[in-house]
Amino acid sequence: MCLCVPLPQPPPSQVAVVSGGGADDQDLSNLKVKVRSEAVQRPAKSLGRRTQVKVLRPPAGSTAEDKENELPAGLNKKRLVALLKAFGEYPAKYRMFVWRSLLCLPENYAAYSSLTDKGLHSAYLALNDKYPIKSHKLQRGLQRVLSAFAHWAAIFGEVEYLPLVAFPFVKLFQNNPMLCFEVVATVIVNWGQHWFEYFPNPPLNILSMAENVLAHHDKELLQHLVDCGITSQLYVWPLLETLFSEVLTRDEWLRVFDNIFSNHPSFLLMTCVAYITCCREPLLLCSQKQDFEVTPSHFVRRQAKEEAYYAQQELLQKAEEQRRNILAQEEEKLTQQRAKLAAMKRELKVKELQLLDETKRRFLKHQQDLRASQVQRLDQEISRKIDLRERETAAAVQDLEVRQMELEAQRRRLEQVTNSLHSCSFLSPSLLLLIHFSLPSSLSL
Repeated sequence: MCLCVPLPQPPPSQVAVVSGGGADDQDLSNLKVKVRSEAVQRPAKSLGRRTQVKVLRPPAGSTAEDKENELPAGLNKKRLVALLKAFGEYPAKYRMFVWRSLLCLPENYAAYSSLTDKGLHSAYLALNDKYPIKSHKLQRGLQRVLSAFAHWAAIFGEVEYLPLVAFPFVKLFQNNPMLCFEVVATVIVNWGQHWFEYFPNPPLNILSMAENVLAHHDKELLQHLVDCGITSQLYVWPLLETLFSEVLTRDEWLRVFDNIFSNHPSFLLMTCVAYITCCREPLLLCSQKQDFEVTPSHFVRRQAKEEAYYAQQELLQKAEEQRRNILAQEEEKLTQQRAKLAAMKRELKVKELQLLDETKRRFLKHQQDLRASQVQRLDQEISRKIDLRERETAAAVQDLEVRQMELEAQRRRLEQVTNSLHSCSFLSPSLLLLIHFSLPSSLSL
C-alpha cells in the first residue's frame, strides 16, 4: 500500500468571479471580485450587463524563481531566509504565521471537517495504552488528528510511527487542530513522500542516501559503524521517524524546523547526517551492537549531563567559596558591630551614671533649697514672733508707765488729801475711816 490509493474528492475549488460595470468598461481596477466556494457555474445572462472572468496572468517581468519566492500574505521567501541566516530562527511571536506562509497551507476547514466528522478511527481507540499522555487535552487532540489521517488514507491507520511524527505538531498547534493536520500532512507529502515505498519496513532508499552522504563527509565514522555491524536503520531511522523530537529540546526543535521548512526537502536528511557527525566522538567509543541500540542522543545527553554536573559542581564550589567569604566578612562586620555596640553600651552607662549623679545633685539641691526655704520661713516666723513680743512688751511697758503715772497722780492726790486731813484734825475718826475706804487700795497702802 502507498499514498497512491484513491483519496476522497476535495471540496469544490474556489474561483474569483469578476463582475464588470458595462460593456464599454475596460478598466479592471474598478471591478468587484466575488469569491465563491460552490461549484463553478456559468453566470446568467443579463440585459445590458456582462460578467467577465478575470484571467490571472503573471507580470511581464516575472520569472519562475520570483514565483517560487513569493509567498501568501505578501511574504518573500528570500527575505525570510536572509532573516533566518541572520538570527538563526524566526521570531517566536510570528513563527506560526511564517510557517503557514512557507508551507502554503490551504486552511481547508471543510475538508478537515469531513474527516473529523467520521469520528475516531478504530486503529487509535486504544492510543493511550501505547502512548500514555498526562494531558487529556493533548491525548484527545492527538487521537483526532491521527484518526483524520487514517480516514484520509488507510495506510496511516497502520503506520506505527505516525504518532511520533504528529505529536510535536499536536502539542504546538493544540489550539488549532486543522492547522496541525495540514502541517503534518504537508510534512509527510513533501518531506516523507518516499517513506512508504518499503512499508511496513523502513525506507531503505532514504537510509541508503543518508549513508552515502555520511560516507562523503565522514568515512571514518561510517567505516566504524560498518565494522560494528550497525546499519542506518539504527542511527538514522530513529531520528527521521521522530523528527528529532526525542533528541532535541523544544527551542532547538523549533529552530531546526525553521530551517527545514525554509530549505529544500533534502535538508531534513542532511540534518540527520549532521546530527550523526556531531555525535561521532561518543559513537566512535562504542564497540558493541547493544551500545548502539541506544540512540546517540543518550550519549549526548549523558555527556551533557556529566558536563552539566561538573559545571554545576564547579559553580557550587565557587558559590560555596563566595558564601564562605561573605560569611567571614559578615562575621568580621558582626565582630566590629559588637565592639561598637559594647563601646556604645559603655558610653551609655557612663551617660546614665552622669545623669543619675546629676539627678541626685539636683534632688539634694532641691532638698537643700526646700530646707533653706523652711528655715527662712521659720526665721520669718521667729522675727514675726519677736516683733510681736516686742510690740506686746512695749505696749505692756507703756501700760505700766501709764499706770505708774496714774498711780503717781493718785498718790499725789492722796498726799494732798492726807495733808488736807492732817490739817483738818477736827474731823472725826468715822469720817477718816470713810475717806480711807473710799480711796483705792494702792493709795491706802
